[in-house]
Amino acid sequence: MANNKTTEQETLEDIESHVPDQLHPILEAAFKHQKQIVIGVVAIIAVAAIYAGMNSYNKNALASAQAELGTILIQDSGDDKIAKLETLLGKAPSSAKPAILLELAQSTMTNNEYDQAANYWNQLAGEADDDLQFIARMGKAKCLTLAGKADEALTTLKDLAGVAPAAFTIAVNRQLAVAAEMAGDNAVALAAYKKLADNPVPDKPFIDFKVAQLEAK
Repeated sequence: MANNKTTEQETLEDIESHVPDQLHPILEAAFKHQKQIVIGVVAIIAVAAIYAGMNSYNKNALASAQAELGTILIQDSGDDKIAKLETLLGKAPSSAKPAILLELAQSTMTNNEYDQAANYWNQLAGEADDDLQFIARMGKAKCLTLAGKADEALTTLKDLAGVAPAAFTIAVNRQLAVAAEMAGDNAVALAAYKKLADNPVPDKPFIDFKVAQLEAK
């Protein structure tokens, strides 16, 4: 009997060494009732193997995507850069996608492809959190404005102005003023310019001029 116990203990320890720590209590319980749930033990081991394999794959895939992204940023530009980034986006793990989408958004903006850039900013907003998500929404609004879709940009910017952190208020109001004026909403544009005038912005003379111009209308 002692030999059997020793063998079982050695087997348990060997299996535990190959599975995540959080599965150890389950394995120990399974060994106490091995006749009834031997199939369950096999299933647990299979799941653990898949879990370990996926973790390894994800780490390798992320490292590979990061290395490829770095190479693209160093070696490529223009349309070639965009094409390679799009290919990388299609095969990269989800954890690498925000960085790739950010580069795609910026690169397509540089190429004056504003509709496509707005699409990438929108995708980034769906992948990112907190400040980066806010920046992505601002990026999308700016691209819509540059693409001549000021009405769409204005809708987004009004929402952003209501929730903007202190660090972003000047940038949001600047974009809001431009989009509102382009969309013909002078009241919103004037309010945004007035908020800018209350801050130490480097182009304050121009902001004061816009306030006076809109007040005269």
